[in-house]
Amino acid sequence: MEKHETKITVDFFGVGFRLSGTFDTRQRYLADVLYDMTTSYLIVEDAYVSPIGQPAKISANHPIAIIVKSSLCFALTANRDDGLRRDQRYGSYLGQRMLPIFLTVDSFEMSGFLRLPGKLDPRVLLSTQTETFMTLMDVKIRSTFHPDITFEGGAAIVNKTRIGFLGLQSMG
Repeated sequence: MEKHETKITVDFFGVGFRLSGTFDTRQRYLADVLYDMTTSYLIVEDAYVSPIGQPAKISANHPIAIIVKSSLCFALTANRDDGLRRDQRYGSYLGQRMLPIFLTVDSFEMSGFLRLPGKLDPRVLLSTQTETFMTLMDVKIRSTFHPDITFEGGAAIVNKTRIGFLGLQSMG
């Protein structure tokens, strides 16, 4: 069994808000919980809610918060590994290509890198994959309504149902 942090700090973004909190990884990794199609929510501890337009303002705080996964635009982590599922942490996944990508979700624009296996056609990424989420690495995020407000992280786990536009530099 690999050694990993038992709790990680994560920022969860929805329409107009950011919830910052601690996610307990003793049972499952964050990405495994988000990608899991048999659950519709996740639990976060020590949660602080702030409006996107005023990221330093705390609107509310709660010892426990339940997040409905379908309402999420994305989850942002500082560490790349925290954005990976258990099956993505080993073996051939590490050797995959990194494709630069740009996308929009609700009121955010995001750029980063998508890990792809050798022959996957990115055009079918949104239409034929069964997962609801996808992970981008080394992300930069900007609020479209407040362009001076930006976020960066090692990984973003993006809700694919919230993507409005996906741009690629090439087809791989």
